[in-house]
Amino acid sequence: MALVMLIWGVVIMLAGIILLVHMWREAHLHHIVSEEVEVPNLPASFDGSKILYLSDIHKRRLKQKDLEYLRNQVDWVIIGGDVAEKGISWPIVRHNMSLLSYIAPAYTVYGNHDKRAGTVQLEQIFRDTGIQLLQDSIADLHKGQSKLSLVGFDYRSRRGDSLLAALDAKDCRIAIVHDPLQALHLNEPVDLILSGHTHGGQLVLPGFGPVFLNKAYRSVSSGWFSLKKDGNDTEQEGKMLVSKGYGTNHLPFRLCCPAEMHIITLRMLSNKQP
Repeated sequence: MALVMLIWGVVIMLAGIILLVHMWREAHLHHIVSEEVEVPNLPASFDGSKILYLSDIHKRRLKQKDLEYLRNQVDWVIIGGDVAEKGISWPIVRHNMSLLSYIAPAYTVYGNHDKRAGTVQLEQIFRDTGIQLLQDSIADLHKGQSKLSLVGFDYRSRRGDSLLAALDAKDCRIAIVHDPLQALHLNEPVDLILSGHTHGGQLVLPGFGPVFLNKAYRSVSSGWFSLKKDGNDTEQEGKMLVSKGYGTNHLPFRLCCPAEMHIITLRMLSNKQP
């Protein structure tokens, strides 16, 4: 009996080690999801444009060999917030931001962990590395003679609708909103929202779902979502992407929820193609 118990103990211990190794690997994968999205009011000159989108890097260090080939392959880099966290080594953030701004013109917003980490240091790093911080502000992206409006909302800001209402009704609007629940509270129409914050739950059990994710976020834990309020909503035609994020929060592990970043190809609506 003692031998059997010992064998089972060893088996359980080995299984635990294998699981931890697998979870660590999921958290440190370099995985790019490439997909196309139809954007309602996209100008024809933007059709086929590419965005490198990533969120929630936290303290993960980006590798140059994983990303430098994207230079001149994407038009813009958009960062969905949480590039830092409290107690981070600031050289890691500076390295990450330098690499991303090297790839293409880069834009970011604050996430909740950025605020805790220290906005004074972050703003200096953004200035030094050429990252444009959109803090309840708008940047115009240009292709040929056309433009679209990239709107960045500050974390937990209540100015979203007023910022959107100030834009021309015909403008194509892409918004960066770190928290997807904040995005869902917008009433003004948006063509595309890029979000994060949830980490996809980070630890997900098959058949159960995210283990620690707040109940309020379970319906928008990750993936693509329609912005329509209901079936009768004719104002909101856009979509929202909630990324699983590239880094981790608290523990450096993921389960059934691998780290990801995205290359998003913008497309005109099929019924508006020239």
